[in-house]
Amino acid sequence: MKTCRLAVCLLLCAVMALTASSCMKQQTESGSDSAAALTLWGAADDQSMLGEMIEDFKALNTDLKNEIITKVTGEDKAKDEALKDIDAAADVFAIGHDQLGALVDAGAVYEITGEYADTVRSGCDEASVKASTYNGKLYGFPSTAETYFLYYDKSKLSDEDVQSLNTILSKDLGSGVYKFGMNFKEGYYGTSLFFTAGCTLFGENGDDPTKCDFNNNNGLAAANFIASLSDLGAVNCDDNEAVSQMKAGKLASFVTGPWKADAFKELLGDNYGVAKLPTVALSDDAAQTQMKSFAGYKIYVVNAKTKDPAAAMKLAAHLTSEQNQLKRFRDRSLLPVNKNAASNSDVTADKTVKATLDQLQYAVPMPAVTQISKYWTAFKAFTDDCFNGNIPATEMQAKLDNMVTQILAQ
Repeated sequence: MKTCRLAVCLLLCAVMALTASSCMKQQTESGSDSAAALTLWGAADDQSMLGEMIEDFKALNTDLKNEIITKVTGEDKAKDEALKDIDAAADVFAIGHDQLGALVDAGAVYEITGEYADTVRSGCDEASVKASTYNGKLYGFPSTAETYFLYYDKSKLSDEDVQSLNTILSKDLGSGVYKFGMNFKEGYYGTSLFFTAGCTLFGENGDDPTKCDFNNNNGLAAANFIASLSDLGAVNCDDNEAVSQMKAGKLASFVTGPWKADAFKELLGDNYGVAKLPTVALSDDAAQTQMKSFAGYKIYVVNAKTKDPAAAMKLAAHLTSEQNQLKRFRDRSLLPVNKNAASNSDVTADKTVKATLDQLQYAVPMPAVTQISKYWTAFKAFTDDCFNGNIPATEMQAKLDNMVTQILAQ
């Protein structure tokens, strides 16, 4: 009986040793749990394109055995979905860069270091790297960029006219025609004139939630200029209203982004004009200064709770490579931030893309600090009243002070 029990014990030990050896071999070969699936979130319109990128990824990384599952969650929803349950969130997902601060503060995303960080910093334009950085650390793989610029009707304004906003506003285009339009009350656009005046939002780098100088002398000049625009022939309207006005011949120029290019091309035909934002003098004694803009960047991040960070990092890097940034441009008209991709002749040949690239030189990435949520509401209320003439000149400074107080409120 003792001999029998001894034989059974020896057999069990041998089986356990063989199993442990097999597990160790698997982990050594893959560098992680080779059975772990990777989940990727992306926008609905990107699903087909992402599927093709994943197939290329598998072909390039045959040593990785991870199943890759894609699910529809757009960049605008990804942060909120991830913060509901970080453990259940995708291993890799795309966000608008202004969502980065909230995710980092919640401990939801990995810092990018080593060769991946070196590749991002050397290969992508400076603004996109800045947009992917929070508190001095890199957390995002930059993917695409967008900003806004000027569309114009060439039957009403010449290429020379649109070099200066003051020139545009000085034109006599007849009764009932607006010379210039922009959605001033939305902070994404209206902030342009405060930046142009020399103001900063959340400090020089956009990462100090205790600072906003929109109520200094530069901010006062910007506010007074906005208050004068209606009398000079400008209109405060959104994209849809602008398309209707331009179609009716009642709007000569309008500021928005590349998402409206097809609509303006269709309605203007040979009179379709596009350029970077003009220069502007905010007062009679001021110099012409290039108008600045907000820039938005799409970036990919890796979930801090992923079961396979090595594979997730490799996937995120692949999705944002030079080749795949060019693919995004060709498939979806999304602007690359990789330097080589952005200089590709396929990209630079399009005049709308050229206008975007020209303006990006003067663009400021939207701040990623969580305090930005206070900004949009306070700015909208102030600028709407300002443009509509509801703030007397004698009260402008007090209104600016109040806006800044609301922006910085804890």
